[in-house]
Amino acid sequence: MAPLPEQTLTDDLMFDILVAEIAGQRGEMEVSVPHYLQAAENARDPRVAERAVQIASYAKQYDIAERAARRWVELAPDDLEAHKALTVLALHLGDTEEAISQLDYLISTSSDPEEGYRLATALLSRDANKDAALKAMQKLVAHHPENPQAWIALSRMAVNVGSLEVGLDAVNKALDLSPQLPAAVILKAQILVRLERKAEATQVLEAAVSKHPDNSMLHFAYGRMLLDSDDLAGAKKQFGKVVELEPDNAEGLYSLALLELETKQYKAGEKHLLQLLQLQPDEQNAYYYLGYSALEQGDDATALQWYSKIEGGDYWSQSQLRIAEILLRQGKVDAMQRHMRLLRQKNPEQSETFFLIEGQVYTDAGMHEAAFNIYGTALQASPDNEELLYARALAAEKLGKLDIAESDMRRILKNDPDNTRTLNALGYTLADRTNRYEEALVYIEKAYEQEPNDPAIIDSLGWVHFRLGNLDEARSLLQRAWDMTGNSEIGAHLGEVMWAQGDREDARRVWEVSLEAEPDNPMLLKVLERYHP
Repeated sequence: MAPLPEQTLTDDLMFDILVAEIAGQRGEMEVSVPHYLQAAENARDPRVAERAVQIASYAKQYDIAERAARRWVELAPDDLEAHKALTVLALHLGDTEEAISQLDYLISTSSDPEEGYRLATALLSRDANKDAALKAMQKLVAHHPENPQAWIALSRMAVNVGSLEVGLDAVNKALDLSPQLPAAVILKAQILVRLERKAEATQVLEAAVSKHPDNSMLHFAYGRMLLDSDDLAGAKKQFGKVVELEPDNAEGLYSLALLELETKQYKAGEKHLLQLLQLQPDEQNAYYYLGYSALEQGDDATALQWYSKIEGGDYWSQSQLRIAEILLRQGKVDAMQRHMRLLRQKNPEQSETFFLIEGQVYTDAGMHEAAFNIYGTALQASPDNEELLYARALAAEKLGKLDIAESDMRRILKNDPDNTRTLNALGYTLADRTNRYEEALVYIEKAYEQEPNDPAIIDSLGWVHFRLGNLDEARSLLQRAWDMTGNSEIGAHLGEVMWAQGDREDARRVWEVSLEAEPDNPMLLKVLERYHP
């Protein structure tokens, strides 16, 4: 960085700076801005011009900010921040030629052309007028038509503003100039996916991997594509190749490990997660999945050790749930309760979340009374908390405390009349546990209007029609919900309707499929016990 010039603080310069600062602190920007501009134009110190840009921009006086930015560039021609500021302000004011001139400078001074164009894309993307930004990038690329990085930058900008066909055309021009440029190949595949041409995108990556078998970036992109297509074996092969080529590739190790755990190759998954931890010792997600792997193998003690290491990240709350479940499964009820109490004490702002976690643990263990009580305790401090009210309502329903269940759900609906989840739950409870079927239908239909493709709501609607004696309507709805999910409880309902219609063979078939999927489902077992199919 060039040394700052010597600056004599004349009386006029000092006056302008002091007035500008004092006025700015008082919020009198109409006084502050012109005085700082005057100071910038009189000073030889670029810091004064930089401050003038900041003040004028804050005051939204962008024309003055641009004048100050030009002065900043004049005083510090090698300062990239000055050129960036002038670029953004010129774009904002529609001064495209100035913006392109500054971008040309930033690209020419970058040691890495790709990085230079990434910077240009980032600066242009900050402009609120996306169409103008895209046109500016097109003009910039016209200055460098033989540079594939320029066309990639244009393609990315076009994608950012939603002009996918323009983006595809630009990335194809980049590939014409450099046919196997990995970044261009991957970008083309991504655009094709967004254009709903996924098969073509897969072919593009498959061909690129075949031509460049040693390029880990292409293997990773191809693996992601296959994963999105539910080709787990193919994705795992590609991620394995990434790790083979780059044993220290963190993304490759993580992706491969998760697929190995998904396909029950626990030892292999653990090995790659441990390798990831050698690279990134505080990787919280790795701790979580090591805990998951141990849990899946029935090793509660090891799972507990891994979950206890997690201090944050995406799976922190889920880990606390798992810790509580393990302690409860080990019969350490007091230890589990102490653990949850300590979490609430250490994280009071998340106390409601921990009450919900503790209640969920009780529910999963069939301890509905304990769940009901813990939600009640939490509601004393947060009587209108929607999640707590909803959770207690479900626990109350399990215990046959229908008056409390209904009261809690109505309290939610009083504050949020269109709450789809609660409308459906209240309607289903009334349909299943009372004879207030017409009232139940009103709630469920309102939920259905909001979420017509939600299988749980379709199931509720089918069930209330069954209760009302509308068997054909009930069967049609329940068949639709079951086809969408294969859910065993929906299957239990569908079988009941079929049985009521005298179609006992179909009922038995649905129940058999449901039982095979969930042999311990309590609701399904009750239905089978009632009908003895």
